[in-house]
Amino acid sequence: MSWRAVMAIGVVGLLPSAACGDGSTSADDALGPGVTLPPGPESVRPDIERLLDRYDAVVNQIVADPSVARDPENPLIEEYLGLFEPGSAYAEELIDVWVQRDEEGLVTKPFSDEHPASTSRLDGEIQVRSDEEVAFPICVERRHLVYDREGRLQQRTPYREQPGDGVAVLVDGDWRLHERVVFSDTAHCETEGEGTDGTEGTEGTEGTEDTEGAEGP
Repeated sequence: MSWRAVMAIGVVGLLPSAACGDGSTSADDALGPGVTLPPGPESVRPDIERLLDRYDAVVNQIVADPSVARDPENPLIEEYLGLFEPGSAYAEELIDVWVQRDEEGLVTKPFSDEHPASTSRLDGEIQVRSDEEVAFPICVERRHLVYDREGRLQQRTPYREQPGDGVAVLVDGDWRLHERVVFSDTAHCETEGEGTDGTEGTEGTEGTEDTEGAEGP
C-alpha cells in the first residue's frame, strides 16, 4: 500500500468512533487495525546514514584489493551484496567493474591516513516514496591514489566531490540499497563538504576516472 493510500485511509478514519477513551485520537488508531503511517524522513535518516557508512567501509576494502571480487564467497563480497536487496543487478554490475580493475592491475588506496578513499553522506532531504521505499541525494567525497600492479602511481585525487542519488527499500525489517548512482557530469554537491582549498581535482592518466568503481567505490 502506498503512503498516499494510507493517508487517504487516515482522513476517512478520523470519525468520532475512532476516538480514544479520553476523547483524543491517535494517528495509528484512526487508520484502523494493522495499518500504520509510513516512516517520516527524519525517522529513517539514522538508518540510511548507517547504510551508507557500511557501504563505504566494505567497498573501500574491496577497491584496495579488487581480486576479492572474483570470489563470490569472499566475506567482503558477501557483506557488500548483503547491503542490497536480493538479486540487485546494480550490485552485480559493480562487482564486474572490480574484476576488470583486477585484470588491469589497479588498486585504490586512501590519499592520506586522515580519510578513507571514499566517503558517502546525505546531500539533502530524504523522500519517502512508500512505507517500504525511500529516495535520497548523496555526496561522495573522494580522496585517493590509484596504483598499477608495479606500484606506479596512475591517478592522484586529493579531493573531489561527486553528487548522486540512492534508493533504499525495506527487506525483512532492514533498509537495503536498491541502487546507488554517482553522477559524472556535475561538479559539486548541494551541501558543504570538507574539501581543502587548492587541492580539488583529479590528476592522472586514466580515461575512466568518472566511472563508479573505477575512481574508487
